[in-house]
Amino acid sequence: MSSFGGIMFVVLSLMFSVFMIFSLSLFWVWVMLDLSTIFLIPYLVCQGSSSGRWYKGVAMYFVVQFMGSALILYSVVTLSITSMQLYGEVLVLVGFMLKLGLFPMHFWVPRVFANLHYGGIFIVGALQKVFMICAVPCTFQNIGCNSLVYFMALTSAIYGPIAMFNSNDVKTFLAYSSVNNTGLMVICNLVSTTLMGIYAFIYVVSMVFLVMIFSSYNGDSISGIGFGMPDFYSAGFMSIATSFSGFPPFTDFCVKFMVLMSCAEKNLWVLVYAVLISGFINLLVWIWLLVMNMPTLGDMGFTLQASVGMYSEVLNKTCVLWNICGGMIVMSLL
Repeated sequence: MSSFGGIMFVVLSLMFSVFMIFSLSLFWVWVMLDLSTIFLIPYLVCQGSSSGRWYKGVAMYFVVQFMGSALILYSVVTLSITSMQLYGEVLVLVGFMLKLGLFPMHFWVPRVFANLHYGGIFIVGALQKVFMICAVPCTFQNIGCNSLVYFMALTSAIYGPIAMFNSNDVKTFLAYSSVNNTGLMVICNLVSTTLMGIYAFIYVVSMVFLVMIFSSYNGDSISGIGFGMPDFYSAGFMSIATSFSGFPPFTDFCVKFMVLMSCAEKNLWVLVYAVLISGFINLLVWIWLLVMNMPTLGDMGFTLQASVGMYSEVLNKTCVLWNICGGMIVMSLL
């Protein structure tokens, strides 16, 4: 399959994901979820076929997503023909949480990520989850179910950074980072739809830069990033890693500060403490990653080398500008 064909499948998948947000019933949410997954599979297969490991990640992703879809469909039938409202909503909750990969149903995320290419990691770990989270509020009306969803989100936000410490390879590291940020996005959705939109936009853009830089890394080990990454990406990697750590005044710090302020204004102190704990552990793990690779990172200069293409130069500088100036823009919204 050509690159154009793969892009067309991604566009169709994202189109159905957008339709899912505007669906007015749980049945149509289920339909759009399945169509989005079906059209994404060919892209994951065609882009990962050269690695020889694509079938492991794609097969597990396919099975898990359709297990979640089966639970959601069964809940639709249960809610339609029986009076077991709570039972049906619990099934919906389990289906969505399995699809999102929230703790303790995150088991599939590192296994899938380890066998996907970086483009697939970006779509599965960031972009598709944003649309899925936007569909969650239309399904949970029971207070107990809502409380359980956000308890799972809190534990995911804290567990993700802890598990990142135990990661030996880059893709597993990104998998647990995805678990962490998915939990934070669900928390944002509890507080405000606008806050969720801002956090999701910044997370997706930051992931674009991180994935594009990591795709140039010729290796798997976290400890070998400094050796395997091209020297001209050192500045971009340093800026995006520092931003993801939540170090002020970079972009990701500013958006997490916005989350804390919004939670405090609504007296959601449990969420405030959870975000603070998650942010502190996340700061430690990203600083640990930088310190481990600092001696081997290349020249931090911005001069255009003969072997560096214009694409790489633009990507590197844009990444730095995004992580510095993006934070200023976010703070201006407060």
